[in-house]
Amino acid sequence: MIVAPIDGGWLVRFGSLLVIEVGHGDWWESSPLGRPVVAAGAWQGSTFVANLYVITAPHRVRLILGTGTRTATATWSTVPLTGPGLELHLRSPLMTRPDVA
Repeated sequence: MIVAPIDGGWLVRFGSLLVIEVGHGDWWESSPLGRPVVAAGAWQGSTFVANLYVITAPHRVRLILGTGTRTATATWSTVPLTGPGLELHLRSPLMTRPDVA
């Protein structure tokens, strides 16, 4: 995960697959894979913390990137029944049965 500053917020990159716009003090909406997500975050010392809400689902994710420890974690408020892969829940159309894709 890479956090790059932009005017009023950040771009959070998950490799080459996924880029999410994260607002600072505001919720920013983007649709990186077709389904909308809103995100807000900030640096807390050497740790970047962002909250992501998948608008079309009851799920939210907290991202924590520790620059000192060089670790990144994503924690679901409730793990979705279809699994914890964020990209699955941001892909459009909604894929509720990944086993039949």
